[in-house]
Amino acid sequence: MKRALFRRKWSAAIGGLISAIVLMSAPTPLRGQTLRSGPTLRFGVAGISGSNSHPFVSKQLGLFNKHNVDVELVAFQGGTQLVQAMLSGEMPLGLIDGPPILAANLGGANLVFIAGNVNTFPYNIVSKSEIRSAQELKGKKIGISRFGSASDTSTRLTLEREQLRPDKDVTILQIGGQSERFAALRAGAIDATIVSPPFNLVARRLGFRDLIDISETGIAYPHLHVAARRDFIERYPEQASRFLKGFIEGTSYWKDSAKKELITGAVARFLKLDRDKDREQLDETFRYYGKIFPSRPYPSADGMEYALEVLKKSRPDAKNLRARDYISNRFIDELDKEGFLAQVFRGQ
Repeated sequence: MKRALFRRKWSAAIGGLISAIVLMSAPTPLRGQTLRSGPTLRFGVAGISGSNSHPFVSKQLGLFNKHNVDVELVAFQGGTQLVQAMLSGEMPLGLIDGPPILAANLGGANLVFIAGNVNTFPYNIVSKSEIRSAQELKGKKIGISRFGSASDTSTRLTLEREQLRPDKDVTILQIGGQSERFAALRAGAIDATIVSPPFNLVARRLGFRDLIDISETGIAYPHLHVAARRDFIERYPEQASRFLKGFIEGTSYWKDSAKKELITGAVARFLKLDRDKDREQLDETFRYYGKIFPSRPYPSADGMEYALEVLKKSRPDAKNLRARDYISNRFIDELDKEGFLAQVFRGQ
C-alpha cells in the first residue's frame, strides 16, 4: 500500500515536472535579472531542460553583466524554431545541436559554431529492474521520442557499441516525450527507454534500473553548441567575445562545489522546482552537467563530423558539406591565449 502510494505521488510529480519542462508554447523571454542599459543581445535556447539551464544560471548570477554584455534569453519549443529565428535576424546566437544548423546551411544560411557546451549525448538508458546489463536488452523493446531525433541517434549508437543491432536485436519504438515513455515503461509496453538526467532519478524511484550512462561511453556528438550568425560575429566580435566570457565563467561554477547552492537555486527557478522538495533532482543536475560541461569549450570537430554523416543519410545534397567549414575556434583560441580559461577554471 505504501509503495503504491509512493509511486502515485512520484507519478504526479513526474507529470508536473515534465510538463513544465517540455510543454513550451510560443518563444518566451526568460527573465532573470534587470538588464543593464545599452544594446541587448538575444540568445535562444531550444527548450527547457537541465542542460539548457546553463545560460539562465549565468544570467541569474550576473556573469553576463560582469563582462558588460546585456543578454535576453528566449526559449523555443525546439531547434527548428530557434533556427528560423536566427535566419530571420531576430536571434544572432543560440544554444542548439549540430544537425539543424548544418541543415540550414544547406539552404544557404551562414551559421557557424563558436563554442561547445555538451560534446556528447547527455542521456541515460533506464530499464526494467530485471535487466542487469546491456546485453540483456537483446530481444527487448526500447522507447525513444521520435525517429531521427537525438534520442533515436544516441540509442542506436549505444546499442551498436554494445554489439547489438538496432531494429534486429533490439526493437526501437517511437513513443513520444519523457512522460509518455515513462508511462509505456510502467505499463510494460517497452522494456527500456532513454531519459535526460535528472529524470534517471525518477526512474530509480519508480523501481527501474539506471542501466547505461551514455555520456560515459565516449561518443562524440555536438549536442549543445553555441551557434552564431557569421555576419554577427564579423560585425560585433567584441560583443560575441564578452558573451562567451560570461557563458564560460558560468560553466566554471558548475565545476566548483562551493558554488553548488548558487547553481541549484538558479536551476530550481529555471525548471520551476522546489529547492527543498526536489533537492535530489537538483543535486543530480549539478553533479551530472558539472561532469560533462567542458573546461575547454571548443566545438567538437569529431562530433560535428558524425552529425554531418547522420545528416547525409537523409539529405544526399549534403554530400559536399565539410564540417570544419562551420566551426570557428577564433574566440575560444583568443580566450585561451589571454589566459581567461585558465583563470576561471583554475585547473578544473
